[in-house]
Amino acid sequence: MPSVRRPVRRHVRRHVRWLLGHRPSAIGAYTAAGAVVVVSTFLPWLRSGSTSRSSYELLGLLDRLDIAPDGWISVLVRWWPLVPLLVVLAIVLAWWRRWVLSFATAFVGVLYTGGVGTALVVAAGRTPITVGPGPSLCAAASVTFLVTAAWMAFSHASDRAVPAPVAAPPVDPS
Repeated sequence: MPSVRRPVRRHVRRHVRWLLGHRPSAIGAYTAAGAVVVVSTFLPWLRSGSTSRSSYELLGLLDRLDIAPDGWISVLVRWWPLVPLLVVLAIVLAWWRRWVLSFATAFVGVLYTGGVGTALVVAAGRTPITVGPGPSLCAAASVTFLVTAAWMAFSHASDRAVPAPVAAPPVDPS
């Protein structure tokens, strides 16, 4: 039996190495996951009667009705429109090969979007409120976005460690 395991392990190891080092797939998956996060914020998050509300309408409604308590929740509700900016910034940083900054920005965005989406799905489970596809898709896409961010940040460490070329010494014009 050991003779069968070794080729399988080598085969798996080779594919894992290829997957971790395959930059176009990583950036493509990262960009697609980020696009799904942004699009999911515009999908219906809540249905009341015949009206569907996106995350922006829902959080704006919480602010207008003064349902959001003062403090952090109120701040998070007011700053929700910055979610697309955070996601796009994380993607642009990845395209510029700023892996760690991209991961950090994605982490903040994922905590925000995934947390709000998951909290709404869990809280609505105990009420007669009908939740649309937006929060679930946002939470799932946020997890994918974070996983791909980590994939790039931790698999491209060798790119950051490449030393800069040494320039030639200046020529003395005299």
